[in-house]
Amino acid sequence: MWDWCDKLKLGTSSCAFVKRDIHALPQTEAEFEADFFLDPEHSTKSQEVWSGAVIEREHGPVLALEDVRLPPPTVNCLANLLAHAMLRPQYGDRQRPRTIYLRDRPQWQELLPHLRQLGIDVILGDDLPRFDEAIIEWMRRMKRPPSASKIKAILRKPFPEREQTWFTDAMELMEWSDAMFKGVYPRKNAPVPCYDPMTIVPIRLAADELEAILTKTRIAKMKKLRPRMEAMAAEGKTIDLEITEWSGVILALCGPKVDGDLAHRHLLGIARRIADQLAEALGIDGPPSPVK
Repeated sequence: MWDWCDKLKLGTSSCAFVKRDIHALPQTEAEFEADFFLDPEHSTKSQEVWSGAVIEREHGPVLALEDVRLPPPTVNCLANLLAHAMLRPQYGDRQRPRTIYLRDRPQWQELLPHLRQLGIDVILGDDLPRFDEAIIEWMRRMKRPPSASKIKAILRKPFPEREQTWFTDAMELMEWSDAMFKGVYPRKNAPVPCYDPMTIVPIRLAADELEAILTKTRIAKMKKLRPRMEAMAAEGKTIDLEITEWSGVILALCGPKVDGDLAHRHLLGIARRIADQLAEALGIDGPPSPVK
């Protein structure tokens, strides 16, 4: 989920950009160029294929080359790509470069202070000579390669906006649920938890909403949680669950094995209504508004 998010997520379990590890690397006079490019040969109308590369500026070896799992590229994709180029490069030794050249994109701004804190100068510009040269050479192997000038023009283009779908709505809800879940634990920037992990929040579910949760999500196979929810509903009570349990219910509604956009949106609607009630009970901001 970290690489999909447009906000920087350093220090997550799946992100390679750990400042402590990078700072421990020997700093050299090396210069890197890094950016992402669209693969026109393997992209389709419904699915674009993007890759990122880090290239050593003086001699031109590719230090890291990775696909973007959930296009378009985000700042987290760049952070991970640069970390791999420094910590486990495809060529040469581990190192912390003196300078990194990046295309001047608004997406990168959040990462720049962290690079500079690591003693890495960042230079922004429209052109990346080594990177552009490598992509031009690679695209010349295509069946119908664009001209060099056209490739350069494509590389300078802004990244496309992310298309809003039920999937992106689900990802936003899952990110909100994850943040709510983490609020029960002390953290470096929040030593006092926002709320007790044993906090029980009562939520009233309509009969059809409860049925959907119990039959169309993984809650159906939970031997302890499902009977408890059924018993509460049978007594005409609200469904009283702990915060961590509600987080699990929301995640289950965001990733069910159902067919069709309408089915997904129906379950996401239930998840959002639960999230809104949780936010009100806990005194926190609710999830982002869904796409219209």
